[in-house]
Amino acid sequence: MKATLARVGLLVASIDVETTPESHASDKGCSIKLPEPVFARMLSEAAGRLNLDLFVFSPAGYEPRTGQLSGYRLRSGGWTEELCPLPDIIYDRCFYRNTEERNACNAVLTAIRERKSVLTLNGSLPGKWEVYNTLRQDFILAPLLPHTTRLDRPDALLQQLKSHNKELFLKPSAGMQGKGALHLQQSLLTRQWIAAGRTRDNRPFRQRFDHYSGLAEWIGRFIGRASYIAQPYLQLTDPEGNPFDLRVLVQKTGKGRWGITGAVIRTGRSGSVTSNLHGGGTATKASEYLTRLFGAAKAEQIIHRIQQASLHAAERLENNYGRLAELGIDFGIEPDGRIWLLEVNAKPGRSSFQQSDDRSAEQMSVERPLRYARLLSQRFNNPLITNDSATGRIQSFFQGRRICSDNVQEVHP
Repeated sequence: MKATLARVGLLVASIDVETTPESHASDKGCSIKLPEPVFARMLSEAAGRLNLDLFVFSPAGYEPRTGQLSGYRLRSGGWTEELCPLPDIIYDRCFYRNTEERNACNAVLTAIRERKSVLTLNGSLPGKWEVYNTLRQDFILAPLLPHTTRLDRPDALLQQLKSHNKELFLKPSAGMQGKGALHLQQSLLTRQWIAAGRTRDNRPFRQRFDHYSGLAEWIGRFIGRASYIAQPYLQLTDPEGNPFDLRVLVQKTGKGRWGITGAVIRTGRSGSVTSNLHGGGTATKASEYLTRLFGAAKAEQIIHRIQQASLHAAERLENNYGRLAELGIDFGIEPDGRIWLLEVNAKPGRSSFQQSDDRSAEQMSVERPLRYARLLSQRFNNPLITNDSATGRIQSFFQGRRICSDNVQEVHP
């Protein structure tokens, strides 16, 4: 008898359906636009090779009254809309454009769980401020973290500017892709205040103010009700003045262990405050770029330290926040080689591997979540194993003890 395939549902915030048939049209005469089309296609192709049934769906495809789920499978090179069984594992790749999409994604996850016991492949992280406070409690990671404060009072900004030589870097606690980031400084020549950064739709800008009061009033409007954090502005630029950072992708392997999938340098345009690819940056293999800057020996040392810190951070965060499958961890490197851990992203992209022509890492970044999903499915279907634990330990081991669901790191022999 043929074994039942594990079903993986790739959840996205929205699927745009066009009524005019084009390439990739479904058999119902429509074509679709996915948020991550290349990634979704590579996932689906890899799932077939790994004997997994993968389909893409959004909250709009689920009917809570009947429990019917409409999704899209890759068939003969195109996406076909089909009725799909409820998944065994949900891979959450929702990127919300607004509060309504966030609420819809949360609602569909809750509704599906009420009908069927499902596993979420990748958990989530709280905002940057909470993650910072978690990591700074670790004596290994604390020295790598820039001093960070939360802008929760009207006078907090001025106090921080005075403390950091009138130059700060601000970013939204819940932001991503460099959107809403700000570099503040006071010109030594003109004494003007300068605010440079990116808008919420990722457009670069630069503003000048003759007085601090004007700057403060403008920042109040720019930030609005969003939660922001402040950090000292670090010299994270190459000799040409281009900002750059190093993104490490750490993922669970098919054995449930954390592993380094790849490392890429992202370089921003000269004068930009971010190196994010969505803001027009470029990507290069980390080893090549750092060797040009520091020489082979020092580059190897820097990469090794960053890899060790990345694996340690992944374990620390999973112990705090429950099961995670992958993390994108960003590091800054100063001209003298000092390393800073800047940010952690629970829904990392893959485009940097494609841009840097690292095909091996790109393919691995697609296959590893699926191999981990297959492992979780095997554990989930074993009656001796707890359905809601990330450990995979035998249920009887915990008799008489309360388990914190999905809140422990994988346990291996």
